[in-house]
Amino acid sequence: MLNCFNLLKNFYRNLKIKHKLFTVHFLIVLIVCSISLAALQVGLKIYDNLLYRESAQVLNLSTISIENEIKKVESFSYYILSNPIIQRGLEQIKKEDLSQYERTLIENELVQLVWELRFEKNILSVNIIDAHGNQYSGGTRIPEPTVSEIIPKAVAGQGIMVIGERSKEDSSLICARQIRAIRDLSLEDLGTLLIRVNINRLVEQYTSGKENYDVNLVIFSADKPIYFRDEFSKRVGSELQFKGDSGHFLKKIAGRNLFVAYNKSVFTGWTYINIIPYGDIFHRIIILRSIILLIFGLLFISTVYLSLRLARSLTKPIEDLTLKMKQVENGEFEMVDEAAAVLPRTDEIGILQKDFAMMIQKIDTLIKEDYTKQILIKDAQIKALQAQINPHFLYNTLDSINWLAKINGQQDIAVMVESLGNLLRSAITGKEPIIDLAEEVQLLKDYLTIQKMRFGERLQYQLDIDRKWLGLRVPKLVLQPIVENSINYGLENTLDECRITVKAFPDADCLKIRVTDNGPGIPEEVLEKLFQGEFKPKGSGLGLQNIDHRIKLIFGEEFGLSITSESGKGTTVVVRIPKGGDRSV
Repeated sequence: MLNCFNLLKNFYRNLKIKHKLFTVHFLIVLIVCSISLAALQVGLKIYDNLLYRESAQVLNLSTISIENEIKKVESFSYYILSNPIIQRGLEQIKKEDLSQYERTLIENELVQLVWELRFEKNILSVNIIDAHGNQYSGGTRIPEPTVSEIIPKAVAGQGIMVIGERSKEDSSLICARQIRAIRDLSLEDLGTLLIRVNINRLVEQYTSGKENYDVNLVIFSADKPIYFRDEFSKRVGSELQFKGDSGHFLKKIAGRNLFVAYNKSVFTGWTYINIIPYGDIFHRIIILRSIILLIFGLLFISTVYLSLRLARSLTKPIEDLTLKMKQVENGEFEMVDEAAAVLPRTDEIGILQKDFAMMIQKIDTLIKEDYTKQILIKDAQIKALQAQINPHFLYNTLDSINWLAKINGQQDIAVMVESLGNLLRSAITGKEPIIDLAEEVQLLKDYLTIQKMRFGERLQYQLDIDRKWLGLRVPKLVLQPIVENSINYGLENTLDECRITVKAFPDADCLKIRVTDNGPGIPEEVLEKLFQGEFKPKGSGLGLQNIDHRIKLIFGEEFGLSITSESGKGTTVVVRIPKGGDRSV
């Protein structure tokens, strides 16, 4: 978190002034708008909760009233099945020894009785099914498929009223209850009582007067609809998912925002759903919220525009001044007079422009004075350089000595002079920092030729480099300084013979050139200082650190030098260069 804060702080610090001003204004407006919108959302949330309380209250009252009516139907069903005439008639019908006349009398008595008992206003019909499956209807007969479907549910209820599904024929609700023998508490199955309830009229009598809110009450038993006003309400009820036994939420179905409150009944297990079109009730609130959002949007855009204009008015003169500074940096002083003449501002920025113009005038004057002095100094330097020794004169002189030595039969002197000339020509006149390995080997041979003349038989060397590697590119003067160190530390400090071997061999993607001597070795502390450049080497002055640094700089960190040395057993230096530098491939 602290690192993120520091990054943001550094980012803001490096912004241009106009961007800083814009960022500050933008954040202030954003925070104000965010707080205002949050307060608006809190207010709407509070209003939603108030609506839910009212909706839940209405839903609870409707639920209690409807449940009470269902309980009345249950009490009415018990009253019917416990009627002595019905009990006695069903017991006699169940017997097989009745005559047709007696059976007819009992059946007529049952039909007349169920017609007389159908006095509840929400009950469409009372139907009794005897033990033989005969139906006695006090109203509309119930189709046989429906009877066959609901009787097993009534039997499973064992005397408790079972509420069936909504009838497909007339949208009524069928309640069933098994009729069991009360006499002697035998509880013998005598038949089934079916009561058709006008569920539409029952629900509407307790939801009437609420149409001002366009409230839709939907009742579902599990996933089966018990009551719905229209097909849209049925569709909404079937698509909703509920969490818990009661609650409320917003849902968008078929392009309409709906406020839904629900409650699950413990008595019937039904789920009562109160559906309120959110857009109709909150029409004014939605318009008000839209106006507020529009005002916030306009305020936000206006603030951004004004912030940009303000930042531009403050930073434009500074940007112009910066541009003039860059022109001065490039040596363009012609704009000084114009900058000094046009000063429309008298604030801090105008004063800065005026001071800048005066400063440039003074600098221009000093430059012109200094330019004249520099011309005189350059003339003196050119004359001094012309008086120095020309390198070509030195090469020509060495060449003359070489020919004179050959004429006089001094072959050793001729060889040494020729080798020295080659070394000087390569070291002084060569401008290319990278050469072929063949040229580097030739430089090494010239150097060893001179040293061989100097030390004679005390110096023995062997060059083992395959011709196929001579096309590789290497930094100039890599091998000669290493061999020079071997001679300086291995030959000049002892009277013994010094053997130096230079061998090239491939290794993976690089070529290794190993320089080995049999000298006394280099102490570890001296070797470390020598490689780090803290110890001044003898001879050419090109330390091992310099060679290693040049190789790494040209080819990469995976290449360079490695040194191993042991006291009394000599020193080995390995040079690693890439094979890719071979121009012959």
